[in-house]
Order: sequence, then C-alpha cells, then structure tokens
Amino acid sequence: MKKFNKYRIVITILGVAFTLGLAGPVKVFAATSPVLAGSTGYSALGGAAVTCGGSTTATGAVGVSPGTTFGAFPPCTAGGGTHNNDSSAIAAQADSLATFGTLDQTCDHSYGEQDLTLLSPLAPGVYCSTSSFTLSGNLTLTGSGVWIFKTVSTIITSSGSSVTGGDPCNVWWRIGSSATLATTTSFIGTIIAQNGVTALETGATLDGRVLVLSAGTLTLDANTITGPTCLSASTSTSTAVPKLPNTGYGPSSKSSDS
Repeated sequence: MKKFNKYRIVITILGVAFTLGLAGPVKVFAATSPVLAGSTGYSALGGAAVTCGGSTTATGAVGVSPGTTFGAFPPCTAGGGTHNNDSSAIAAQADSLATFGTLDQTCDHSYGEQDLTLLSPLAPGVYCSTSSFTLSGNLTLTGSGVWIFKTVSTIITSSGSSVTGGDPCNVWWRIGSSATLATTTSFIGTIIAQNGVTALETGATLDGRVLVLSAGTLTLDANTITGPTCLSASTSTSTAVPKLPNTGYGPSSKSSDS
C-alpha cells in the first residue's frame, strides 16, 4: 500500500507541474500587427510606376512614389483619390518601408519553396520561406490572431485560388521580391512587396491593400480592391499553440528569421 501511495504522489506532482508549465516551456507562437500611418488610407501604391489595364476599382487611394509613371486613372477609379509623387504618396512610401521592417519578425515555421494550400488550415503565427510561396488552391486561416507571411523571393498564386478566414486587418504578406495574383484570385491582407513587377491579373480581388516599395512597379487589370474590411477590433498579438502537421514539404519547428 505504501508503494502504491508513493507512485500516486509522484504522478500527482508531475500532473501539477505540467498544468503549471513547470515541466518545460510551453511553445507559443506570436505575431504582432504593425500600426500603419501614412499608408493606412491606400488601396494601392507603386514605387517606380503604377499602371492599370482594365476597369479596376479601389475603395482607397492609389498612388506612386518616388516614380511618377501613373497610367490609366481614369478609367480605373480610386475612391480615395490618386497621388502622383505628392506629399501623401511620399509619406505612404516611407510608411510602407517602415512597415516592411516591422514585419521582419521571428519565424514560427520556416520552409523552402512552399505551396500554402498544403498547409491549410493555418493557425496564427509567422510563416517564412527561404525561397518562394505559391498558392494553388484555397488557404483557410483559422483562429483569432495575426498571420505574417515572409518570403525571400515571391508569392505567385494560381488562377481561381483564394485565402479565406482570418481578419484581413491582421494578415500581412512581406514579399522580398514581387507578388503575382493570377486571374480571379481572391486574396486578403496587406501585401508589401520590395521590388520587381507586382501584378494583380484580370479579375483578381483583394480585401486589403497592395504596397510596392520604391524599386518596384504595380500593374492592375480589372481588379477590385476593398478594405481591408476588419472582422473585429484589431488584434495586435496572436498566441496560437497548435502545432502544424508534418506535411513533408518543410520543417515545422521554430527557426530564426529567413
């Protein structure tokens, strides 16, 4: 009886330790949304140039800076007006650059080239690629918090692909090169691309904004850019503990910045 009681006491102590987190660190994934300033009212911003090849509609402002190439407005329309390297566009460009830096947060999961569709559904956190992200189908964001996607190179979607779930105000895409949203893609969040040609192809829609830094250009073609339409009050930090399944397409352990 005494031996049984001794084991029971040990088991009870271990149970309390795990409950209190004393038996080891609890892995917490955290991402923080930046607070925008000069770019908050923009739906689209180009660096070297902005062109529009179709009847794009943007609810916010559309601008370019430091370049001055600004084509096809109208017939494309911008509810927040257009800004060609004026004080507003200059401030938006500076804010976009600062936000790009703020989004350089520690990776919770790191991959090589990765199709995000294969990771769906996806809890909040910081997801990084040392190469490129692609999207071949639907990516569902689940839970409440902040999602940051960091890629050294590009993100390229397939026609008809989509990102659903989550709060567009708390979804961020930090793109080292350029972004391409293929025809009829349905996308959410704020895209900040560093250089190259970022393109929203025919019929692609974005609930969010697309901001291209000074070395890059932006092309639009019969797109609809709204919002971002926040689902709730802004959540500045996410804490998601679910571990990603092992997909075989990249490690799911925590890593340093890509």
